[in-house]
Amino acid sequence: MVRVARRLDLLKPACQVVVIAGTNGKGTTVNLTEQLLIAQDVKVGSTYSPHLQRYNERIQINGRVVGDREIVSAFEAIHEVQDDVHLSYHDYATLAALWTFKQHQVDVALLEVGVGGRYDATNVVVRDVNVIASIALDHQEMLGPDLEAIGWEKAGIARCGVPLLYGDLKSIPTVLGRARALACPILRRGPVFDVQLHDQNKCTVSISQGASARRIKISGVLKYPLSLALAAQITVILGYSVSDSVVSGTPVEQLPGRMELIHHRDRVWLLDVAHNPDAVEYLLRFLPKLTDKQVARVLLGTSKRKDFAGIVNALKIPTDRILVTATQGRRGTTWKTQSADFGIQCIEELDFAYQELVANTVSGDLILVVGSFDVVGRLRAKVAS
Repeated sequence: MVRVARRLDLLKPACQVVVIAGTNGKGTTVNLTEQLLIAQDVKVGSTYSPHLQRYNERIQINGRVVGDREIVSAFEAIHEVQDDVHLSYHDYATLAALWTFKQHQVDVALLEVGVGGRYDATNVVVRDVNVIASIALDHQEMLGPDLEAIGWEKAGIARCGVPLLYGDLKSIPTVLGRARALACPILRRGPVFDVQLHDQNKCTVSISQGASARRIKISGVLKYPLSLALAAQITVILGYSVSDSVVSGTPVEQLPGRMELIHHRDRVWLLDVAHNPDAVEYLLRFLPKLTDKQVARVLLGTSKRKDFAGIVNALKIPTDRILVTATQGRRGTTWKTQSADFGIQCIEELDFAYQELVANTVSGDLILVVGSFDVVGRLRAKVAS
């Protein structure tokens, strides 16, 4: 990655670069930071990983996906200098994004880490800010069995002297130790920035701006308050202002497939890509802010090596109201045996699972679709058309 990026002069693809890692909340933090910067006429390039429905979603300029022709041009430029270097799917996606940002001469590049951090393709760039949004159990087969191991991998994005924002309240020794070893100014949630929820529709975001602290009160249903606090703090570190009006005006409807409510066939479909127990628990805690309906049925589709049992338990819903479907791709699986162990019905084909959900719900029911980008993306293509 470094060799190819150097040949294309992509190690610093923008005036300022931010790398955002974390188990949950990476994409929403990218999205909200993007919105805060665009509101101040800053030209922003953003990467998202993975995509929900179209590959193009991975590369965005000022919140708009780039076209096929630009992506093909980026691939051609990479191929010309690749020589004998092996590049993975994610390597190509990251290099294509960096190349596109360079062509558009963006002011700020926001890079969402794919998995972990230490060996992620985004880690090749010279950056101005590093962010770890949260740490939870996920991808243990690659990152390690516990929070300390996972924290070590995510803290691999840290660089000597570069500010590190840490959004988790858990003090993971491997994260804090690496920050100290590299003399990174670490900005932690609580002492430096934070968010307080007051009631169902109000919260206060606190950030540090130089030697002073700012408190911004926000009204409205904000789905990801911690991501907004991180975004506001990132914006300030980059040298831009964060006014109450800019923060309060940040769109509450964010990325597709994240706590997204869609009305289809007289039912309410709640789509969320939560794919680990922590993310599912957060979603269900937040549910009363989104709707007064109770979940009637759940469609669950999660990829190989995920914590199937942990996700099922986190749903806290009788298993006869859960329907499992298969995921596609190289990490796809059916979970047929595990479903049977829990007494959960499994319908591998998504079309048939969809028909089963409609047949076993009534007008006005809330159907939750959760577990993976793959299943949420394919189901969204049906219900959002």
